[in-house]
Amino acid sequence: MSPRRSLSLIPILFLSLIAASILAADVAGDWTLKVSAPDGDHAAKLSITQEGEKISGALSGDQGQFKLEGTVKGEEIQFTVHYTGDEPMAIPFNGKLQGDKMAGEYRAGDITGNWSAEKAK
Repeated sequence: MSPRRSLSLIPILFLSLIAASILAADVAGDWTLKVSAPDGDHAAKLSITQEGEKISGALSGDQGQFKLEGTVKGEEIQFTVHYTGDEPMAIPFNGKLQGDKMAGEYRAGDITGNWSAEKAK
């Protein structure tokens, strides 16, 4: 391959790498969620559907099932759980994806904590 032809491939490879990093990761499916709170850790299940960068679904736990919606951009995930229990509120979750795992922080009123999830097998 000539040096000139090799140089012409560099922009194509560069654009391919950029496109791969921008595309939304596939997070559709069931996830086992662990939420750390002041009263201890809580387990729940996330069921996520995905269309491009948009995600929706439900969080199911000991307090019931609640709707969620959000986005995935590259390895960044953001979703809001619409809690409808005793004190209804929107609870934002932000985090990063790493393969079949994701983790980050959430905010429920004045409480901020960590969460992690692993894709169910």
